[in-house]
Amino acid sequence: MSELPFAATTPVSVSRVGLKARDAESLAAYYRAVVGLQELSRADGAIVLGAANRPLLVLEPDSSAKPDDPRSAGLFHTAFLLPSRADLGRWINYAAANRIGIEGASDHLVSEALYLTDPEGNGIEIYSDRRPQDWKWNGDHIAMATERLNLPAVVGSVPAGDAGWQGAPENTIVGHVH
Repeated sequence: MSELPFAATTPVSVSRVGLKARDAESLAAYYRAVVGLQELSRADGAIVLGAANRPLLVLEPDSSAKPDDPRSAGLFHTAFLLPSRADLGRWINYAAANRIGIEGASDHLVSEALYLTDPEGNGIEIYSDRRPQDWKWNGDHIAMATERLNLPAVVGSVPAGDAGWQGAPENTIVGHVH
């Protein structure tokens, strides 16, 4: 069993995100296939997805929902925090093998992240945190940036002979929303 990520142990955290879905069935299939979430339950038309019995995403059907105007305020992305850098490396290998479209990849000094968009236009971040003891500090502020992600280094963190991506691992959480 892996440790809970740092973000899950802070006083304030996000337990799950709810999205209105024009086509909840196909959106659920996307999150199962791409993010590796499991279907946990259904109630009143809503589909609850998560990892290891931890609800992370609730898709509420609303066929009349309109796409958000990208110029307006609203959800930019839901960030799924994987427990380790090796888990992120496994997901990168899976995404490459399955030709999953990636829109961005960044090293934020405190985390390493990849970005994509679901079929209904909702942004997704899949990332892993660096260990808090490895963060760099500028006085009383944590150093953060948006730099090029070293994909080979992240993929190289996966042990040789590893079974690969088996879906969102235990202790995957919603790390944040923007």
